[in-house]
Amino acid sequence: MAIEPEIWIYWGCCCVSALLLALWVPRYRPVADGLISPDVDDRDGYLSALAMGWGVTLLTSAIYVLFTQKYVDGPYELTDLTLFSIANGVLEQLMFVFWFLVGSYLGGRLFPKQPLRSFGMGYLSYVIYSGLIHPLFWVRVLPSHEPFLPMIGILPLMSLFWMWLLWRYRAVTAIVAMHIVIDFLTIGHLHFPWFEALYLG
Repeated sequence: MAIEPEIWIYWGCCCVSALLLALWVPRYRPVADGLISPDVDDRDGYLSALAMGWGVTLLTSAIYVLFTQKYVDGPYELTDLTLFSIANGVLEQLMFVFWFLVGSYLGGRLFPKQPLRSFGMGYLSYVIYSGLIHPLFWVRVLPSHEPFLPMIGILPLMSLFWMWLLWRYRAVTAIVAMHIVIDFLTIGHLHFPWFEALYLG
């Protein structure tokens, strides 16, 4: 197994956040329900939002593959990549959900009965966490590569669609699937020569 020890430790931290969610949400269901859209029972627009979520996820993956310069292929075998994509897609996405709900809770306290502001605070919390974990952790543990600078703006846009699907439609399974797919394509790019002929940077 070629997955780095640091990643296993990170996944352990993600498991803690997942456990906190599993314990907290059922016990405080009215509070948890208050952190998401009050129109959650109205599924109007769900298919359009889902299609846009998948579209921006695949577009982000393509931009990463086409413009991120890698210097060496990583050591993963296909089994490592598959395990990484599934484990990270599930566990890190639950960590993202955790921080989104923390921000939404603070937003609800600061802006009572203003759900869009609560969503904005949740999204801000998510972006802060994601914006820190990628340069401080992922760039250091992944195979040597040159990040594509505009991803600083592209990833938050993708995250906006993901968190909207969570907040408006409780589409946790959908955003986990999106995370698994983008991990498989982008981390696969760093470990395998699949897309080298397409590099445009």
